[in-house]
Amino acid sequence: MGSIGRVRQLVESVIEFHIGELKLEEFAVFNTRGDPLSVIVATILSQNTNDKNAVRAYKTLAEVVGTPLKPEALLALGVEGIARAIRVSGMHQVKARAIVNLANSVTIQELEELEPMSLRSKLLSVPGIGYKTADVFLLMYRRYPIFPVDTHIRRILVRYGVVRPGDSYERIRLTVEGELPRDPEYLMRAHLSLIRHGRTVCKALRPRCGDCPVASTCLKVAV
Repeated sequence: MGSIGRVRQLVESVIEFHIGELKLEEFAVFNTRGDPLSVIVATILSQNTNDKNAVRAYKTLAEVVGTPLKPEALLALGVEGIARAIRVSGMHQVKARAIVNLANSVTIQELEELEPMSLRSKLLSVPGIGYKTADVFLLMYRRYPIFPVDTHIRRILVRYGVVRPGDSYERIRLTVEGELPRDPEYLMRAHLSLIRHGRTVCKALRPRCGDCPVASTCLKVAV
């Protein structure tokens, strides 16, 4: 089988394999109040750390500035104040600057109402906001049919042989979206299931290939 159909085969198998095991509380964005700024801030906090630390950092920040998160409250706290509140998430200075840049650049109304791809472009222009953060927000909050690619997902797709190790984020995203339904609920389920698969089975070190539902068709490309 060529590359056409292999992404869908992989995703369907992984979704079925983890059905019943997927717990939304494992993911930082589902531990927020659910307002737009909280969702995107939690996504920033989840970068380069585990979700437990991201959740702890978000809750501490929310206690300091109140919820729903508002740009003016974050700006009043400033980079150093935010960094102290989110220290447990790691890279706290970098993340605090990104949060302040976001609060300075994008309004709540824009997060709620701006046309999704225009909002994506605006978010990507904010220093510290990357593709994954923007796409997680668009999918999880705006329910726009886009597929965020994180480290676990990239690793799985490379090992399975449907993308190459050096492929860009956008190339990988478009490859996946080209084979999956343009349905935000499906894409969310696919995204979360693949992340869980990368955390528990297709791990960076010592992957559990014997437990993998697609082991027989996986090319096991070195990452």
